Formats: sequence, structure tokens, C-alpha cells
Amino acid sequence: MDRKSIALVVLLVVVLIFWNQIAVWLGVIPPRSEQPTQVTPADTTQVQPAAPVQTPVTAPGTPAAVDSTVVKPAIIAPIDTLIPEKTFTITTPLHALTFSNHGGGLKKIVLKKYRYKGDGEVVLADDPFKVVPDFETSNGAFAGRQLVYTCDQADRDLPPGAPSQKITFVYDNGAGGIITKTYTINPDRYDIDFDFSIAGVETFGFERFYRLVWGITPPPTEKNIKDDFGYFKVVAMTDKHVELDDFDNGVLGDTLDGATAWAGLRTKYFTAVMIPRTRPAEGLLAQGTTREEMFDGKSVATRTLSASLDMAMPAQGTVGDSYSLYVGPIHYKTLKGYNIGLEELTSLGWTIIKPFSIAIIWLLPKIYALIPNYGIVVLIFSLLVKVILYPLTRKQIVAMARMKDLAPKMKEIQEKFKQDPQRLNKEVMKLYKEAGANPLSGCLPLLPQLPLFFALFKVFQVTIEFRGASFAGWITDLSTPDPYYILPILMTVIMFIQQKMTVTDPKQKMMVYIFPVIFGWMSLNFPAGLVMYWTGFSVLSLLEQLYLIKKPQNPVTVVQG
Repeated sequence: MDRKSIALVVLLVVVLIFWNQIAVWLGVIPPRSEQPTQVTPADTTQVQPAAPVQTPVTAPGTPAAVDSTVVKPAIIAPIDTLIPEKTFTITTPLHALTFSNHGGGLKKIVLKKYRYKGDGEVVLADDPFKVVPDFETSNGAFAGRQLVYTCDQADRDLPPGAPSQKITFVYDNGAGGIITKTYTINPDRYDIDFDFSIAGVETFGFERFYRLVWGITPPPTEKNIKDDFGYFKVVAMTDKHVELDDFDNGVLGDTLDGATAWAGLRTKYFTAVMIPRTRPAEGLLAQGTTREEMFDGKSVATRTLSASLDMAMPAQGTVGDSYSLYVGPIHYKTLKGYNIGLEELTSLGWTIIKPFSIAIIWLLPKIYALIPNYGIVVLIFSLLVKVILYPLTRKQIVAMARMKDLAPKMKEIQEKFKQDPQRLNKEVMKLYKEAGANPLSGCLPLLPQLPLFFALFKVFQVTIEFRGASFAGWITDLSTPDPYYILPILMTVIMFIQQKMTVTDPKQKMMVYIFPVIFGWMSLNFPAGLVMYWTGFSVLSLLEQLYLIKKPQNPVTVVQG
């Protein structure tokens, strides 16, 4: 091989070795920052957050316990027995929402339009001792989940288009303090309106602010549990979109001060976000733990998280705030409709890649509306890209043909001036100019394809549209790798044929074998949809190449000096 070929091989090897770091830098895979603790066996079917210690529950009108050395003058005292829990479920086309009078909130959230590992509905929250959203004092001495609320509701189904349903929980401490929680459920939306007020603030012993807490970690929903947990993060919008998962010795504890537009938790495909509507929060508290657990004989770094919004409040009197609670899929178009930056949760890649990703997730669903099979949509998309790039690929193939015609003259110049490198370069450039050839023109079609390739990687890997999208036969999920490696092998064979037809210089012969093998090996873990696109594109490129090679080209004329 010549020096250029050797350099290219070295570059490919470097990319292969440092692929994970490069992919993180480009934004195609999430970084791993946790430092997990112990390894323990775990159930292989579903992960649940560690159950907290159950706290005493107080009835309406009954004071509850507060450490008098910390909070004063709290009108909350312990009771002797637990009040029985009453739950009810509101079912809509999108959700199954289970409320509890213990804490006056949601204890279970089910997303009805999405499946858990292909079997069962996705659960976004489920905890026997907690509700979301919860609230607590800034010093942690008092939490709303300690209270029993009154609420006159029962199970109810809300069909599509039904009027919104209001659900109100009330707690009265008997000393002039009243806490009211009102949830408004629209059956056709993923967001829930939440109005929260405290009358008689001074009777509860609150300090300068309260915290609204989302403290139930969603269980993993994907077949690749390790990959799924890698996306579990506390998310927020301050002056920019932030994702917090910097665990120190297995513990996360980050505090951000300043105006906060929203905060919550995310997984790979789903999110639960608290959005203040009346005023921004004054800060954010992100907490969590991570530890290694065993699933199907493999060690997985699991995560338990909570997000809290700091809301200022007066020392006495009444405080009231309104929120929206988004509990649903990370769907770009849906989230963008809120106009508060929620679409940043879609993780569409680095700045250069993101415009391509947005264009793809705009176009592909439109094609899908006409042809409801995303596998076919991907193949049609590869055809569209090939048509758009045809002028560039034609130049590439014509340039390769010209370079091939110049080979004898090039060899003559190399022999003649092999002892004079400067003169050799000068004569070579003169030859290119006289023949109208450009050795770099063969790279032109690759330039727009690189960001497009990484954008497709992100789109197929993390966008909800392709989660569980099937094509045919063994390809049942375009967002996961081909389980039998049929597409990567087919793509490698096609690339080998292309290289065989393209590389005519004996010095570059090794590239015929090295490039397809390295790229094929890397594609084993690519989403099947991405490999399908590249395979379809490669087949079209091969047909195009055969056509242009057979088509007569203008002969190369070299002016003799």
C-alpha cells in the first residue's frame, strides 16, 4: 500500500478503537458517568426502585408529628393508627392514573399506547408508599405523603373527546391550615393540570419555600436494560437544558439555583416533568443513587432518582401555584408544542447533527402516513437521498474514471521525477489541471452523508416513533440491532463489491478488504433501521455505479507540454 492508503487504514483503526468516545462526543450514544456501588441479584423481569420506609399517615383534622427543634410552630402531631388507604383509577385513551388518599396524589401511572418490552403496558410510576407529585418543607421535616386527604371520587373511564375531569384532594389540620390539590385530566392529552394551594402556611411550620417533588423512579421499559438505565437522568430547563447524572460513589446530590422552567425525570423514551405555570421555580434539587444489580447473568448499573422544584412562599397566609405535569413519551413534535424547550429531551445529537435529525423525524412520519411500514419508509428514504446526491455521485464516478485514464501518464511522471518530490508534485497538479481532473472530487458525496448518517443513528436509537417499529420477518424492532446479523453481513458484502469495482490501484488493494470488514463489524450494534438504510443506499449506489461505468464518458485529453 502507498502512504495514503496506510494513513486511511490507521485512521479506520483509530476510529474503531475509540468509537465509544467519538460516539459520545458526537452525541450518538449517552455518556456513562455513574460510579455504582455493590452488586446484588435482582429480578430479571422488571426493576423497581428501592422501597422507602413508610411514614406515619395522618387523617384530616389530626395534627401530625414534627421535630420541634427544627420546625416551629408546626400543627402536626402523630396518630395512633394508620388510616386505611383508598385508591381509584381514572382511565383515558392515553393513561391509567391511580390516585391515593394517602398523600393526595398519583401512585401509579400507566401509558396505554406503549408496550413494556413488547408485552404489557408501559408503567411510568408505581410505588406503594409514595405519590407524585409530593411536596415537603425545605428542611425535610414535613412531607405531604404523611397526610390523608379527603376526596369523593371513584374509578372512572374518560373516552376520547370527553370533558376534562377535575379531582380535588383536601387536608385540614384543624388549626386553620388547609392544603388543596386539584388535578384536571384531559383524556386526549399527556399533560395533567395541577393546582396546589396552602392556606394558613404558619400552622404547618413551613420555612421560606416548599419543594414540589417527583420522587418515583420509572422502571426500565426496554429489552436492553443496561442501555435503558444509561438514559435515566434528572432533567431541567434553567438558562439551558440540563441533564444531571453525575454520581459520586453511587450518590447523586446536585443543587441548581436560579429560575427553573421545568424539571423531572427521563428514561430512554419516556419522561415525567413538572412545569410551573404561574411563576418559575427558584431552583432545583436532583437526588439519586446507583448500584450494580444482576439481570440474566449480567451486571447492570440501576438508578433511583428524584427531582425537586424550590418554590418560594410567605411565612404566613396563603400560597398557591399552578403546574402542568407531562407524563408521556419523549415525542419531538408533541414536546415542541409546549414552547418551553421540552423538545430538548429528544437528544438529537451534536449541533451539526441536530438539523439533520429534525428533518428526518419531520419527513419519515409523513411517508409513514402513506405507507404504514417504517422498514419500507427507510428504503424509500434511502432512494430519495440517492436521487438528491446523484449529481455528486456522478461527479465522483466520472472523476474516478478520469483518474483511471490518467494512470499511465501519472506513472510516467512518477518515474521521471522520483528524485525530485517538489517537481513531482508540481507536474502532478499540472496534469490534473490539464485533464480537468480533481482527486478530491471523489470525496464530495461523503460530506453530506456523514452528518446524515449520525443523524439517522440518533433517530433510530432514541426517537419514540421507531421504538418497536417492525419491517418484516426477523426484523421486529428497527431501533435495536439485527438479532441475526443478516443486514450487517449483507451490507458488508455489498460494500466489498463496491470497493472491488472502485479501487483499481494495486497499492490500495488492501482497502477492498479492510474498509467493509471494519464498517461491518461496527454495524453489528447499530440499530437495524440504520443498517437497513445503509444497505439500501449501498445497493442503489452499486446499481448507479454499474450504469455510469457502462455509459460512455468523454475521453480525457492531456495537453502535452
